[in-house]
Amino acid sequence: MKTNATLLLAFLLLALLSSCDKDDPVTPDQPTDLEYGLGAFDNETNDNIPTGIYFGTGSVPAKHDITQYLPPVGDQGQYGTCVAWALGYNLKTMIEAQDLNLTSSQLSQASNQFSPKDLFLSIPSNERGPDCGGTYLYSALDVMQNRGVAKMNTAPYTDIQDCSQGTQSSWTSEAGNFKIENYRSVDLSINAIKEQIANDRPVGFGARLGDNFMTWDSDQVLNGHTSFDRVGQHAGHAMTIVGYDDNKGPNGAFRVVNSWSPFWGDQGFIWIDYNFFVSPDFANVAYVATNKKGDIDPNDPTDPTSSGNVDLIPWGLWDSQIGVSPRERSLSYNVYNIGTEAARASSDWAIGYVFYNAFDANDYGFLLYDYYSNDYGSPGQNAELQSGPGLSGNWWNHVDVPGGSSISLAVTGSQDNFDWAYEVPNITGYYYLVMIADVFDVLGDKDKNNNYYYITDPYGYPIYFQNGIPQFTGDEAEVRVVSTKPSGMTQAHMSPAEKNKDLRNAYTKDEIQQMLIQRKKDGSLKESLSKFRKK
Repeated sequence: MKTNATLLLAFLLLALLSSCDKDDPVTPDQPTDLEYGLGAFDNETNDNIPTGIYFGTGSVPAKHDITQYLPPVGDQGQYGTCVAWALGYNLKTMIEAQDLNLTSSQLSQASNQFSPKDLFLSIPSNERGPDCGGTYLYSALDVMQNRGVAKMNTAPYTDIQDCSQGTQSSWTSEAGNFKIENYRSVDLSINAIKEQIANDRPVGFGARLGDNFMTWDSDQVLNGHTSFDRVGQHAGHAMTIVGYDDNKGPNGAFRVVNSWSPFWGDQGFIWIDYNFFVSPDFANVAYVATNKKGDIDPNDPTDPTSSGNVDLIPWGLWDSQIGVSPRERSLSYNVYNIGTEAARASSDWAIGYVFYNAFDANDYGFLLYDYYSNDYGSPGQNAELQSGPGLSGNWWNHVDVPGGSSISLAVTGSQDNFDWAYEVPNITGYYYLVMIADVFDVLGDKDKNNNYYYITDPYGYPIYFQNGIPQFTGDEAEVRVVSTKPSGMTQAHMSPAEKNKDLRNAYTKDEIQQMLIQRKKDGSLKESLSKFRKK
């Protein structure tokens, strides 16, 4: 039940250490008579890695090509360094080229390419096979996120030998300037991969090769394996998707760049049939990465499509334990309309308090649901809804919220926060708790990006729940940000060195925001609410 409170505080929880489950390395078969090197472990899985943020966005063009961001086709030789070539030389160089608007001429210069040698030698030795015998893709991505990658002119791909040598300090110093912000797994479905490429995001992937792949020399479409007599049963290899064409071959095909020189395949490239690519016989994992530049422009957050002057901003959240059970909690909150136009009950808008899995875009739900509508009762009245999406409570209010006012002032005549008791569902994992104003996106809010308020740990990372109980210890878990005025989202910050390394790849708050906005646009958020209402 909602009550009033006087506190405008934010309660943040400290997440515990997490790590991905990693299988023991299985070195790819590397017969000595093969002309080309391999190097991706074929038992890799990406179950604990967040999926890419582009999903369900609707139609994409029939074909798209992003080779304008690609450096010249490289050559790994007979060493098992394909992962470093696919992710460092190709993928990292491509996303950097987009950020810097590099030309083809500039991309041909070693100073604008990233070194596969530096990346491969930086991967921990226990995550590499012996004698340059390959590695996991996520091992390279971890290095790219936490250490970075040096440039090709600093660490040329020469004198590889047996890969027992380490990196030089000058390489590591330079690499620190070229990190990725995060990396995301991509579902092995045709549409998911096409969406990434259509958004100019190169996709690095691991696959199992057959004998016919090794000797490919045309621009035709590869649609199956022949045999494994030469390559063996663990012929794992990493490459990069740089385009697609629905009209290439009978089913459409992905364009892939290899690291076996321009003399292999179609000048270093190969077309791979859509259906074959996503089958269990070929690809096993796929990833995209993001540079430090965010996907949402913080300098221009206002929605350009908005025509109204309603501007809702959640503020002063305080989430705390009540009662004996640690799953019994209370949310203290308010929402202000800092625009000039009233948020009217006739618009049927709502506020939701959401739990969101930091590593799984499809795992989320509504804890509380606060509905502003003229569908029930007389103006000024408010009461509990008989049904709704909130697992622990649903409420309606027949009030308008004028510009410069808050929901508490509109409902009760007081600026005091609402207090609302709820129970955490039986969830286990890392979750954000997110308050969203106008979850249906019906008000034409002037600035949709400030409709979100996150309860996180002090680093801005998600909270770990075990069977619905938040796991934290001591005073370090509690960081309260106090403000009496919704002039902006004050947030606790720590230096990068203090961040929890194993949580760095969780969804960022900006990504959660973008995903929820997208779910509004494509209707899946409303569909989720409808499913709750049918119960």
